[in-house]
Formats: sequence, structure tokens, C-alpha cells
Amino acid sequence: MSEREVPGSFLTALTALMAALHAALASIPGPFGFRSWMIIALPLEGMILGPGPAAISAMIGGSIGCVLRGEGAILPIVAFSEPVGAASAGLALKGRWKELLILFLVMLAAYFAHPYGRALPAWCLWDIYVATSIALAASLFSSRAFRYSLDVVLGRLAEELPILNDLRAFLKTGWQPGSPASMALSAFLGLEADSMARIFVFIPLCFYAILGVRLDAIVPLWYLGALATPLEALLGILLASFVGPPVLRALKQKGLKCPLT
Repeated sequence: MSEREVPGSFLTALTALMAALHAALASIPGPFGFRSWMIIALPLEGMILGPGPAAISAMIGGSIGCVLRGEGAILPIVAFSEPVGAASAGLALKGRWKELLILFLVMLAAYFAHPYGRALPAWCLWDIYVATSIALAASLFSSRAFRYSLDVVLGRLAEELPILNDLRAFLKTGWQPGSPASMALSAFLGLEADSMARIFVFIPLCFYAILGVRLDAIVPLWYLGALATPLEALLGILLASFVGPPVLRALKQKGLKCPLT
């Protein structure tokens, strides 16, 4: 079926539905004591709705869920981070790598510019460094000049190592939104952007001072987060890679290509 313009009423209804799902999951404390169960919905919001509507959906749903689970004190963190994460998943699936890379770099720069950012153990953000590196690599590969130069180099090397021809063929296929690999990677980047946004509000924007949290109390949280946040991302990746492709195919059969915006 040919693709058609998304009706405004359909997009509004779907955004409201996703916000309700997000709120329900966000009202349940997560499995590792950090983020709520919204981790399984946030990436799908971005990949189905697109960056803008997903941010609205996540802000509404995340805020409601945060209050319902009795954590209203951190509402400013949730109201900022979850929209950023959902929008980032949508940006990734659309292949808008430069915007995503800038987002990570700005928040990381602000973090390390703050005295607490330099005092806290840097290795604890290892998963965010991985996400930033992926965004950087994807941004480079999205450049036509870079891909051409790389193909020339690999072509010459393939004369001695024919197996590199398979790599050349893979690189020529480009980014394929809707495949399990693309959805898994988009989910990872979205959840890591959410994690970085929480840190951005907490440290560079000094929300820790409003909560009255001292540096010595933050250090144990960073150690726990170094293990918990990647596990949360793994749950989101698994769901997105298994549930996402059938949902996108079903919408495509109706003439609706995701992300919808």
C-alpha cells in the first residue's frame, strides 16, 4: 500500500494512547531501583510517533506516572529527561545523527564543566560514552564523502582479503529503519539519552542542591547506576527489537510509515 499523510486526528489519538501507556508503566517502580517500567515504552514512543509527538507523550505520561508512584520530588527531572529520551529514539530511527550527537556532547560537556562532574567517578558513565561514540560513528557514516572514501579503501584491501567485500555490501545497504537491528540501536540511544538528561538536570542544573543531596551521598548512586542503567537499557532493547518491527510493519501495511512525523 502506498504511503499517505498521517491524519491529525489519528496522530493525536495515538499520542494520547501512548501517553496513557507511558503513565501506567511509569507509575510502577522499575526492576533495578532507578527508572520506572517506562523503559519498555519510551523507545517505542519515539520510533512510532516521531521526535515531537513522542516528547509530548513522554512528558505527559512520565509526569503523571512520577506523581502516581509517589516520587513527585523528582518531577522536574522526569519531565525533562523522558521527553528527551523518547525524542532521541525517534531521531535515531530517522537517521538524524548530527542532532543526536550534539545533544549528547552538550550534556556531557555541561556535566564535566561542573565541579561535581569532575569529582564523581568518570567511568560510571561508561554506557553513555558508548552511546555517544555510536552517535559519532553513525554521523560520520551518514556522510556520503566518508562512505565513498571508506568504500575505496575497503575495495583495495578486499583484493587481499575478499571477506571485506561482505562488509562493503553491508555498508552500502545503509540505515534501514524498521529492522530489528535499527530498532535495538535506536532504543539504546533513546534510553541512554534519557539517562544523560537525568544526570544533566541533577548535576549541571544543580537539582541536587534543591533536594539537599551531598556529594558523598551521590557517589554510591553513581556506582549502582553504572550497572543498573545498562541493564534497564537492555530490557528496552529486547522489547524494541522483538515488538517494534511487527508494529511498524502493521502500520506500513496501512500506508503509515514510522516514525509518523
